[in-house]
Amino acid sequence: MERPPVRISPTARASVSGDGLVLLDVECGLVFASNPIGARIWQLIEQRRSAAEIARQLADEYAVPIDRARADVDAFVATLAARGLVAEEPTC
Repeated sequence: MERPPVRISPTARASVSGDGLVLLDVECGLVFASNPIGARIWQLIEQRRSAAEIARQLADEYAVPIDRARADVDAFVATLAARGLVAEEPTC
């Protein structure tokens, strides 16, 4: 079963540029930076795409194997979740 899209924390603010991504948690002052691939993943999270959908999109856009894209997406989302920047959507 595919996991639902993640929910962005209401305290997260993002700045996306050609250089990558900078996230700020305005509540606790946490700053998180990533490369352009992380910025693209964030943009797709903002579109409420699931991790599987994001991986398929990245595999197409960057011509990488789907397994590699899925592992990278899962790792990136887990890093964001560990920092409280995203959380899984409730299933009910």
